[in-house]
Amino acid sequence: MTEDRPLAPLHNRVYGETVYWITFVSCLICFVGPMFSMIWPDNNAMNPYFTYAMVFEGITGSEIWIALYGDWPWFHSVWWNNFFTGDGFTMFGVALGTTVAIWALIPTVFVFARNKQPQYVIFSLIVIFMVIFAASGIVRVG
Repeated sequence: MTEDRPLAPLHNRVYGETVYWITFVSCLICFVGPMFSMIWPDNNAMNPYFTYAMVFEGITGSEIWIALYGDWPWFHSVWWNNFFTGDGFTMFGVALGTTVAIWALIPTVFVFARNKQPQYVIFSLIVIFMVIFAASGIVRVG
C-alpha cells in the first residue's frame, strides 16, 4: 500500500538529507575517536588520563585548556593541528556536527538561487555567517 503524500520541496529535501548524513558521519567520528584515545593514549594531543584527572579535581574548562596547550585555542586550531590523533579526530567530529547548518545551507542556497528566491538566499547566507561567527571562537562565554 503506497501513501499519497505530497513530495517535500527540493530545498527541504536537500537541507534535510545533508543534515542527516553529516550528523550521522559526525556521530560515527565522535564514537570512534575516543576509542583511539584510550587504545593509544600516547598518540593524543592531550593524555586522556591526565585530562580526566583534571576534570575530576574540579579544574575549570579554561584552566584545563591552558594547562594542556599553554593558551586558549583559537578557532579550530586544536583539532586542525592534531587531526591524526584520537582526541583531534574526535574534536573534528564535534566541530563537523556543530557546524552542520553551514554545510547543509551551502547546497540549499544554490537550490534557492536556481528557484529564483533571493530572499531565502540572503537569509541563508546571513545564517551561514552567524554560524561561522559563533564557531570561530571570537565570542566566548565565561
